[in-house]
Amino acid sequence: MTNAFGNLKVCATTIENLQKMGIKKPMPVQEQAIPALFAGKDVIARAQTGTGKTLAFLIPLAEKVDPSKSFVQALVIAPARELAQQIYVEMKKVLGENSPIKVLAVTGGRDYEEQKAKLDGKSHVLIGTPGRLLDHIQKGNTDLGGVKYLVLDEVDEMLKQGFTEDALTLISMTSSDHQTMLCSATLDEEVRKLGRKLTKNCAVIDINPDAATVEKIQQIAIKTTEEFKNKAVCRLIDRYNPYLMIVFCMSKERTKELGDWLGMQGYNVDVLHGEMSPAKRKTVMKNFREARLQILVASDLAARGLDVEGVTHVVNYDIPHDVDWYVHRIGRTGRAGNDGIAVTLYTADEVKWLRNIEIKLKVELERQNLEGEKLARRVKAPAPAKRKITRGRNSVKDKRHAPKTGSNRRQAPREKK
Repeated sequence: MTNAFGNLKVCATTIENLQKMGIKKPMPVQEQAIPALFAGKDVIARAQTGTGKTLAFLIPLAEKVDPSKSFVQALVIAPARELAQQIYVEMKKVLGENSPIKVLAVTGGRDYEEQKAKLDGKSHVLIGTPGRLLDHIQKGNTDLGGVKYLVLDEVDEMLKQGFTEDALTLISMTSSDHQTMLCSATLDEEVRKLGRKLTKNCAVIDINPDAATVEKIQQIAIKTTEEFKNKAVCRLIDRYNPYLMIVFCMSKERTKELGDWLGMQGYNVDVLHGEMSPAKRKTVMKNFREARLQILVASDLAARGLDVEGVTHVVNYDIPHDVDWYVHRIGRTGRAGNDGIAVTLYTADEVKWLRNIEIKLKVELERQNLEGEKLARRVKAPAPAKRKITRGRNSVKDKRHAPKTGSNRRQAPREKK
């Protein structure tokens, strides 16, 4: 039987490397993006994390680069160091161990001189963050004049973080006839506007975000109190005994407090938030990826671009008020077709945020208690219909014609108070 990637005109070497990664069947975004990119079209793809969009642009990239030409031919720009590093790792896997194509991750938080030395080695593919890439270019450590393949990943996040100007400066230094792929979790007007500016002959791929969210993830909601939340997380860890679990908090302060508390209870836990040093972040993520760390407590800033294989459980310690953040958080599990479990803790005061998620995503989160027992959803009973009172001879409000009561008449029973 022909390999499904073979039907997309992917070469045998790449297919073999994908099989070593455990990937045999293309996902919907790959089925649409790969042929369009091979055909030379620009692509704008809206797809949530975990839907395979990284491989959708890396597979064509691997086959478009010519290793005999010793200059930068492909540029991938990402808004976060962790995301850039993850793309780098995936690219190396797609290419395989013996590939002559040189790939370099260029991000902040890593040794600048070491990067400079590697850039002198004429890398074919650069994957990095806007600031550090621009720093190297402006200092003449490399140039982008030969770039024919450009990727902007997590474009919506790049816009939010204010990296657009640096990214546009980098793009202006590339070949005028380069091919472009923009990836985003949303397709709001800002993303569309940037897309119109950067692309031509463009294919727009829009993967249903609702289906991507619920397809492989069991979504559970558990009611608790603010005071009991820490113990609730402990109960969940004990019950599930997860391979890898991420617990999301709304701020770095709550992240640190919960991480410290869980550590004192004896759990194998560490934290990840926006104010940690690059070295510490790197160590924590390395330990988590290698499963030497079981529980990672993270702030929302870590939700974007956090791609770790084998995350079996996600817990929303604080329920997100933004539906997009909910999608990004729970998208850390159930990735690449695997099953996952996402548990959202909520209090009586937060029911409105839970309903907001359900309404906007058109899903119903399964209500459970901490023992895992399924609870019936509470549905408000409809208000009783008001008795229609008509005025006339038989109206009880017409005192003159009200029926007389007596021993031979049954009186209506009084309602119990």
